[in-house]
Amino acid sequence: MRILHYPDNKRLPVLLDLVSDLSKANDPSQVLRAFGMGWSKLAGSSGYISLSCRGLEPGEYRITRMLVLDSTLMSRGDNLWAPSGELPIHTDGLLGQIVRGAKPVIVQDLDVKDDPVLGDSIAEYCSLTATPLFDGGEILNWAISLSQDPSVHTEKELEDVLLRSNLVGGTVKHVQTAKKLREVHQRIKDEVEKIANIQRALLPETLPDIPGLSIAARYQTYDQAGGDMYSFHPLGTGLSHTIKNPDGRWAIFIGDVSGHGPAAAVVMAMVESMLASYPMTPDTTGQVLDYLNKHLCSKRIYSTFVTAFHALYDPATRRLTYSRAGHPPALWRKPGSDGANTGDIGAANEVDVEELEAVGGLPLGVMPEETYEDASVVLEPGQTLVLYTDGIPETRSPDGAFFGTEGIVRALCDCSGEADCAVDTVMQHVRKHEAGERPQDDQTLVVMRVLGKHALLT
Repeated sequence: MRILHYPDNKRLPVLLDLVSDLSKANDPSQVLRAFGMGWSKLAGSSGYISLSCRGLEPGEYRITRMLVLDSTLMSRGDNLWAPSGELPIHTDGLLGQIVRGAKPVIVQDLDVKDDPVLGDSIAEYCSLTATPLFDGGEILNWAISLSQDPSVHTEKELEDVLLRSNLVGGTVKHVQTAKKLREVHQRIKDEVEKIANIQRALLPETLPDIPGLSIAARYQTYDQAGGDMYSFHPLGTGLSHTIKNPDGRWAIFIGDVSGHGPAAAVVMAMVESMLASYPMTPDTTGQVLDYLNKHLCSKRIYSTFVTAFHALYDPATRRLTYSRAGHPPALWRKPGSDGANTGDIGAANEVDVEELEAVGGLPLGVMPEETYEDASVVLEPGQTLVLYTDGIPETRSPDGAFFGTEGIVRALCDCSGEADCAVDTVMQHVRKHEAGERPQDDQTLVVMRVLGKHALLT
């Protein structure tokens, strides 16, 4: 086996530089400049003319750009890649003759002076090769190579130039398309970021000070914008949350729009707006879900739906009234229980965890005639309520196993039950389960811990 490097070949380093520069080009003019500079080194004193026939009648052309002897790219018009309506249309001269022929040609003993279109601009050149550039099977452009050597252009070179020019033309087109895609992607990214900022503005800026409760929350979107939300509103407040006729109760809401991304964020913003504009102080949580469901069903949100858990909490009595619309049941952590409660799904270290699943209904936005019932429990000091979206139990490990509700329960049994501790422990277990994999959905967790009797209203 022999490895040959051809150290005496002077053209290979030039070609390597050329293909390297072409691979780094992110603008069409950079492609042409790299090609022109590289080819000028290979061919000696040379020039380049580019013609466009796009959108013109047969035999008509526009001169879009030229590469002259000093390898300076001269452009016509303010933007080479914009529609060239401002560039003059020609039919005359040597170039018109070439365009009308519609075939690759070599012109030797070139003598072009006082050309009706070019004037004397190529008078110093002695030969040229003209090759058509195809797009969609039509000749829409021409590449014309000029040389001061009257015999440099050959039939073999014409074959090479035909392929080379069309490949470079394809590179220009792909680079131009890639540039447009980058610009569009950046605009979309900027718009999505605006949506994400608006969505984050709808979440509580700070967690409320509800008498007798400590509260912690964690919110993470799958993408820039997501479809999860949670909120706390004191009843009897207006849209600005200024107190009008407070009755001491708090409305607590957590929701999850199907899917994720900007579309889900927009639907969740709709839900937040509907919640904030609910026209009366509700007697039950089911009334609120009925209201949201009917309004969402009346909107054209196509196959999108919303799961929700809505609760009213009275600090004076510690009574929590709740309704569910296709949302995972809240988890009720009760330390020191005897484990005999109906619905217990976990018991460890003298801790029992129960699901609040006495009531439930279809997700919002599915059936306009759906109605939602409510149930209530009384929370005792030391107990913890955990609300979450399905992005947490549906977290997958690298081998595809779900974290599950059982994973949340295990985490709750491993913590003190304090709100901050519960949030931190659950999310630590989730991250361990993911083992570095990216979450596949938005993840929201809200934890409320009932404090001792001294912190309750009397």
